[in-house]
Amino acid sequence: MRDVLALLSDSKFHSGEELGEALGVTRAAVWKRLKKLETAGIRVHSVKGRGYRIPTPLVLLEEAKLRAAGVSDHISIDIPFDTPSTNDVVKQKIVENKPLPALAITEHQTKGKGRRGRVWESGVAKNITMSLGWRFDQGPNVVEGLSLAVGVVVAQTLRKLGIPNPGLKWPNDIHIDGQKVCGILLEMVADQDVCHVIIGIGLNVESTQEQQDKVDQPWTDLASRLPAIPDRNELVAELVQGLEELCEVFAAGNGMAHFYPQWQAFDILFNQPVTIFSGNQQKEGVARGIDENGALRLETEQGIELLHGGEISVRKQ
Repeated sequence: MRDVLALLSDSKFHSGEELGEALGVTRAAVWKRLKKLETAGIRVHSVKGRGYRIPTPLVLLEEAKLRAAGVSDHISIDIPFDTPSTNDVVKQKIVENKPLPALAITEHQTKGKGRRGRVWESGVAKNITMSLGWRFDQGPNVVEGLSLAVGVVVAQTLRKLGIPNPGLKWPNDIHIDGQKVCGILLEMVADQDVCHVIIGIGLNVESTQEQQDKVDQPWTDLASRLPAIPDRNELVAELVQGLEELCEVFAAGNGMAHFYPQWQAFDILFNQPVTIFSGNQQKEGVARGIDENGALRLETEQGIELLHGGEISVRKQ
């Protein structure tokens, strides 16, 4: 589907004959590909005598653009047009003992995973769904708090874009004015000596009405917050550069000690009354920031309790 979408990305009309010649296929084959685009959620306008077009121009993800924007040559890049999960693409590389670091990013994630079994809706060629795999030869102990530090990198990147008030909601959500704009999901493949970490990021850049209808919490995207929609290639490159620096800090053993004060500066739950959900249980208290290992400090009548990530959800009261 990517080849025909690339031809239509200028939002101008292209005849079926023109598309067929460019792709080296019949007009019937072109029609089938256009139907696949519509099935994936992309509107295709068809006007007799003029041809086909999509409503708005698209800038697709390309390795050359990512490299030009600053992604290091030693990071491998995979850009499948669609895939069930970019985390799974990187995980397969780890299983096959392929070199890391490795970046996987897609135009359409069909079965993206969020925390607590949720599905991450990515849209098609609109948002950022990416995973970065990194090998820590120092073992799993050095990565404690890594997911929170990833949130800091994302928040700092959004601030550079011109978002004045990005915030972090423990443990792994990035918000703007109380609305979610990004989620993070980390997966680890570890043994005693080596730890492979997959950093998954889903960022709303330009979301569709179909996505809005499937989300059960307040959310936003960058298109509604910025005067111009950012180039996803440049945004991905900025994120990858920040993540590369982050992983090197953790590999050196500095970890959350380095990112702790930065995380606190973005903390939107600090001193807020919250409700904690864990399975079928819930409790109330006041969020008192995090400790230096990344655990949430929850104050209840019994004192300060430390909560770690996993199957825990936090909501402001």
